[in-house]
Amino acid sequence: MTQFKYAVTAFNSSSESDNRIHADDVASKFGFGGGLVAGVDVFAYMTRPAVEKWGALFLDSGAMRARFRNPVYDGDKVEVTGALDAREHMALSLSAKDAACAEGVAFIDAHSPEILCRAAPPPWYPGAPKASPESLPKGHVLGTLQEFYMAEAGRHHLDDIRDDHPIYKRGRIAHPGFLLRRANFVLAYNVKLGPWIHGESDIRMHDMLEDGEPFETRAAVLDNFERGGHRIVVLEFSISSQGRAIMTGRHTAIYE
Repeated sequence: MTQFKYAVTAFNSSSESDNRIHADDVASKFGFGGGLVAGVDVFAYMTRPAVEKWGALFLDSGAMRARFRNPVYDGDKVEVTGALDAREHMALSLSAKDAACAEGVAFIDAHSPEILCRAAPPPWYPGAPKASPESLPKGHVLGTLQEFYMAEAGRHHLDDIRDDHPIYKRGRIAHPGFLLRRANFVLAYNVKLGPWIHGESDIRMHDMLEDGEPFETRAAVLDNFERGGHRIVVLEFSISSQGRAIMTGRHTAIYE
């Protein structure tokens, strides 16, 4: 079995974000040892073995699923392992301080359908309702986020996640972790959230997003349920540029 290994020092790029689960004082109230490194950044670390194996093919037609088990903290020495089986599926695991923190799988899926979510008027953030079963019912279409991708923002993101792979051309091509972060944003701009935690993501890549291109993030609520005393929302989301699919997937978060 072929293995790919990647080591990185975790950095909490979200310590000043509106989601205060990334702040030491708030996270400690929930029993954590400090502010959590964002799940989208942990996901970004986990993409490296797949990029080492498949290169640009992964950015064009890769698939990846990751589930987060235990927190990763700022300064943790993180190790990601990708173990490739005979079917060309790569089992992914991420550990820090000898603890298993995340697991997943990556593979190439060139025939994944490029289905875009329905568009809706952009959210009016100051007037967003509180996240709840009533504001996030099944089938609810969230307001569409519209942006331009700029290499400067891409470089800043690459610096935050400590990824120096040349395939991203110093930010001129968007990292999958940069794109997945938009699934967080589309939720956070449509409802008011307290401290919340990214639990799992399952994505398909369809094309690369490059410097200067407009793009939009659409999403709809697939499910909203309670488990173990927590409220959990599952989004279906799509990121596209002028009708061209870039990334599609499902995104799960504990919002209460």
